[in-house]
Amino acid sequence: MAVVRIGVIGGGFGAQHLQGYGATKDADVVAFCQRSSDKAEATAQEYGVPYVYTDYRRLLAHEGLDAVSIVAPPHLHSEMVLEAFRQGLHVLCEKPLALNSTEAQVMLKAAATAGRVHMTAFNTRHIPALAYMKELMDDGYVGSRVYHVESRWFSESRATPGQTHYWRHRRELAGFGVLGDIGVHVVDRLRWLIGEFECVWGHADTIIADRPNEDGLPQPVTVEDSFTLQANLAGGVSACVRLSAVARKSNYQNLEVYGDAGMLRFTFDRNVEGWITGHLWGARGDTRSPEPLEIPAHYIQGLNAADPQRAQGEFIFGRLTRDFVEAIQNDGQTSPSFVDGLAAQRVLDSALKSSETQHWVTL
Repeated sequence: MAVVRIGVIGGGFGAQHLQGYGATKDADVVAFCQRSSDKAEATAQEYGVPYVYTDYRRLLAHEGLDAVSIVAPPHLHSEMVLEAFRQGLHVLCEKPLALNSTEAQVMLKAAATAGRVHMTAFNTRHIPALAYMKELMDDGYVGSRVYHVESRWFSESRATPGQTHYWRHRRELAGFGVLGDIGVHVVDRLRWLIGEFECVWGHADTIIADRPNEDGLPQPVTVEDSFTLQANLAGGVSACVRLSAVARKSNYQNLEVYGDAGMLRFTFDRNVEGWITGHLWGARGDTRSPEPLEIPAHYIQGLNAADPQRAQGEFIFGRLTRDFVEAIQNDGQTSPSFVDGLAAQRVLDSALKSSETQHWVTL
């Protein structure tokens, strides 16, 4: 099959995309774009990318390009994605897909019109323990009916009051705070594992209300750093989600599913040995309490657990880039797509609306 020539727009988390493509057969990153020319040159040199740009439009017009990864702030996603489709490129876009579901709907329509592969970067689906949880759920491990779901994702990424005010603290640029950073992954997991959201209730908090700018002057934070979400999913499933980016000494995720015949518990805790694979427990039948479940070998084949930071890009994100490249080669479509990105966006929009009105919102 032909090699797929790819451009990557955006630094920071763009390294995960570069690492993922570096571990993907038939993927060749030929162009990289970042606003700072010095940073762009340094990143391109580190990953062996031959062409460097500081204007994303020039990258999208690069001769012979097949596809692009967009790793820019959310307020830029729509214009970049629409231009990429105009150039005939396939697109892998970071989450959240857009600032709101109206933008996301336009992006999905443009993808369909262009007939290009479109993908939303819900890479956490490929954490081995979570991928195995999906298999067990599909096989009916917890029974024929799910009763309720509990999930928590706590981090300390915004726990320091002196953290410099930047785009992630501004709603007009980021769209969301903790909801867009990590909550969107939880929403995608619940849709993927269980079913669609039918109605939601949310409550947002901004615990650290202002942060210093580069001159040390306080600037208001206009996004949430903590969020509580309750929801009803298809089939009468009750869900409760707690998110925090101001939880000191935490980088912890869990997801518990309780059904009519058993339960499953997934955790991903960076303070625990072997965290890169995640951990899974289950109980059903005569089992009195949850027991550790061994992750099948095919979910961890090729994983270098000795270097978990690198493995996040090359192995976990690499599963996403592999699916993206294979879909391009096979003239197909893959998941998670912009369809999934739009569906998650609608949940986020509804959750914020609920927080503002303090009423349940039906999707």
